[in-house]
Amino acid sequence: MVKTQTKVMVMGAGGMGALFGMILDEGGMDVTLVDHDEAHVAAIQKQGLKISGLGGERTRVMRAVTSPKNIDDIDIVLVQCKGTSTRTAAENMKHLAKQNTVFISFQNGLGNEDILGEILGTDNVLGGLTSMAGARLGAGHIQDFDRVPTYIGEMQGGISPRVDAIATAFTAAGLETKPSADINADIWKKLIGNLTMSAVSGITNLTSTEILNIEALHDLCYRGLDEAISIAQSQHVNLDKNEVIAGLKMMTQPGGTGDNKSSLCLDILAQRQSELEFIYGRPLALAKKANLNVPTLHTLYGLVKGIETHYVKG
Repeated sequence: MVKTQTKVMVMGAGGMGALFGMILDEGGMDVTLVDHDEAHVAAIQKQGLKISGLGGERTRVMRAVTSPKNIDDIDIVLVQCKGTSTRTAAENMKHLAKQNTVFISFQNGLGNEDILGEILGTDNVLGGLTSMAGARLGAGHIQDFDRVPTYIGEMQGGISPRVDAIATAFTAAGLETKPSADINADIWKKLIGNLTMSAVSGITNLTSTEILNIEALHDLCYRGLDEAISIAQSQHVNLDKNEVIAGLKMMTQPGGTGDNKSSLCLDILAQRQSELEFIYGRPLALAKKANLNVPTLHTLYGLVKGIETHYVKG
């Protein structure tokens, strides 16, 4: 059962993490934001979390720290750090795994849940999926784009009482959340969207809406989409192409999430290592094992890899 005042920790309080934490905190939950960016955390501690966009300009006074090591008695952790930090984050949260804390991954790509389960215990980890968009505009300042449903589920499938209870509690707090009977398929739906759009956004420095309004890029993305679906099918994840396209259109609507650049694009702009290996590398490895021909995705992967050589060592 979820407590009346649920204690939530957000591990990785960038644009999306801070947005989720803010919504749940406004909804009455006891939220702590954790992020390794000292300037970001200091700004929140001193001035509160500033939010722009949906709902207008406002500030939310919130608890924020740079490390989870001294935090105890947490009911739910929203893991929203980048895949490149998942292993380190999990190691730093081991003490919470001993307290029956539930860890929900809302991360991009493949493999994060496996890393969390390896370190924190598979029974303690849930999968999550959201098409909401949030972006960091500066230290202690985020952009809120829109509201769409979020999904959580047991990694082995089926809807458990705890998933149902958490989804109900999150929805009551203002973060519309639905229990998923097949979260793996849902994760693949988002992954296909990322495979289709994120590298193109990163390479061109365009939003999703802008990309799809350019015929050559629109066609490029849809070739990538077909290849991404073929990888999912090779893993016995059978998705309806029309449903995938409908989801992609929802994610790329102008005036909402479509006005956001991909997280991979924001990483390139900030000259930091992206989640390329989680979003593209791991699916491409699966494609290789399945002897699939996916030239568009290989090209997108290679181009981003080339861009990153300018600032990522090793």
